[in-house]
Order: sequence, then C-alpha cells, then structure tokens
Amino acid sequence: MSTPARSEHHERARPSAAGPAPRLRAVPAPAADAPAASALAFSESVRTVIDLARRGGLSAPVFRSPPRLAGVDRTIRQGRNGAVVAIRRVGRPLAAVQADVIEGVVAANALSSARADRFRRVAWQRLQRGGAPAAPQPSPADQVPRRVA
Repeated sequence: MSTPARSEHHERARPSAAGPAPRLRAVPAPAADAPAASALAFSESVRTVIDLARRGGLSAPVFRSPPRLAGVDRTIRQGRNGAVVAIRRVGRPLAAVQADVIEGVVAANALSSARADRFRRVAWQRLQRGGAPAAPQPSPADQVPRRVA
C-alpha cells in the first residue's frame, strides 16, 4: 500500500508542550476579497447562531475569542455548566469564523449526522440573510404522524 502524497495545503503539525497536536492541519488560502472577521461581525454571527440553536431546542455553548491554546483556530471545552467554544478571528475570513461558530454548536450538542446537516444548512441560510429570525424546520423523518379522528 502506498503512502498518499502530501498536498501543499497540508503541513505536519508539531507537538507542543500544551498537548498532542493533530497529524495534519489544513491550511486553506483565504480569498483575497474575503471580509475579515471583526469583533462586531463575530458577535453578530454568534448571536444569530445561538438564537437559531435555542429555537431548535439545542443548548447554546459560550463563545469567546481568542482560544487560550496558541496556534489553533478553534477549541471546544466541555464543563459542568456546558461547552465553551473559543475561536480565533484575527487574520481569518469571516466565513471561516462563521463555520467555526456553527461547528461549535454542532459539536457541543453532539448532533447526529442528519440533524447536524439540517442545522448547518439553516444556520448558513440565516447568516446569509443577515440574521433574520427563522426556526429550523424539522424534516419529515422528525415529525410524528398525527391521527385524524
């Protein structure tokens, strides 16, 4: 069996004193015209996604920036009072930060594949609309058939 060639978009992560590092780390090149993630844009994105999560009956993690662990874009810590998601926003495109906010909710709630996909889809739609209120719509598989008398 041959070893796959390393892509120029991946590099070996080096172990640090803070703990083991992942074996590979994706290093995407941000688009030249991608808007930067300002503190205001970050907080608006967090409020939008948290509101959506609560409307969908999910627990809303606490968000902070930046992560305490150097060299990472996102960390998730589970505590007694819920999850804390820390996201690096400086020097990153807004879309990357928004993706981390959405994934923070998915991970904090340990959503199943189908439910996670639905949440991601609705969250992206809502972020693209600028945060207009909309509850996630349950799929037909989630609905219980009603008896008609």
